[in-house]
Amino acid sequence: MTLFELPSDIFPENAISRAERSYQARSRKKLSPWRRWVNSAVMWLALAIALVEYIGLWGASLIRYDPAALTHALNPLPSLLVLFAFFYHFYLMFQTIALTANSIAREKEAQTWEMLVLTGINARQIVRGKWWASIQRQLPAYLRLGMLRAGAMAALAIGLSSLYNYSGGYYARQLQLPHPITVVVVGIFGVALPVANLALSAACGVMGSAASKRSTFAIARGFAIQIVITLVPVLIIAVSISRLYTVTVGPVLRSIYSALGLAIISLVDNGVIMLTFPIRLDYNYNSGAHSAPYTTTNAPLTFDWMVAGLLVLIFYGLLIRFALWRAEKRAVRALASPVS
Repeated sequence: MTLFELPSDIFPENAISRAERSYQARSRKKLSPWRRWVNSAVMWLALAIALVEYIGLWGASLIRYDPAALTHALNPLPSLLVLFAFFYHFYLMFQTIALTANSIAREKEAQTWEMLVLTGINARQIVRGKWWASIQRQLPAYLRLGMLRAGAMAALAIGLSSLYNYSGGYYARQLQLPHPITVVVVGIFGVALPVANLALSAACGVMGSAASKRSTFAIARGFAIQIVITLVPVLIIAVSISRLYTVTVGPVLRSIYSALGLAIISLVDNGVIMLTFPIRLDYNYNSGAHSAPYTTTNAPLTFDWMVAGLLVLIFYGLLIRFALWRAEKRAVRALASPVS
């Protein structure tokens, strides 16, 4: 393995992944020219708005100006961007699960599963080859989603903060902006979390496909699997944290519980709250003579937030590993060769 190659045990580049990519490319639905043009125009417009919102917030944190004026000038486009990113996320998740749920169940329906097994390919190569091929197919769309999410979170943070902006009376308003480093790190996580969600959705789809004989059942099972393996650990950890939090008063342990709580919430909303919170704009008011607004910059990201961000990626990794492991077990039961 060279420096730039991915580990083949986790990201296999074998005959299974190549064949799956070839099948997905052949079976891809061809859109009419006008629909392709409309889709491209909408996507480029959404990406442009996301870029303006994100760079606008980052630039505001550098030169200390209120970015709310930019968001208000673009209304209602920033609000539409938030809705578009939300629905696009669920559309891609459905597409990914449907794509991977068809991978193994398709072989069983076409009665080519036995031929695949007779080649001597083990369960891990089958499962991870189809999983990795689906990730490669969906990765460009999820990277676009990550850029949309970064801009949407910036627009959401600015929009929510403006709701609490009081401009009347004799008050001196102080605007607290996020730190420029904070905006950059949030943008990185805004791309990383959708990609992690892609890997989890693909793993759940493969798991549902390995346990089903028909694609329609595999798709429904894939959705159910992702809901269950995401919510069950979240509920267990949430109950444990709530009980320990009430009996523990130490600041160190409370900080750990807060990081854990933010991480498990991010498993459910894919980091919407976690990404919006540190880049919000705060308005502080002091009674006295009316004066022009002035700005300060908040400190960079806190230690608790960074721990929560790393924990949610670790949780995603554990859930992906569990789903792939269960898919391999299901594939073995379906007569595939066990992992050597």
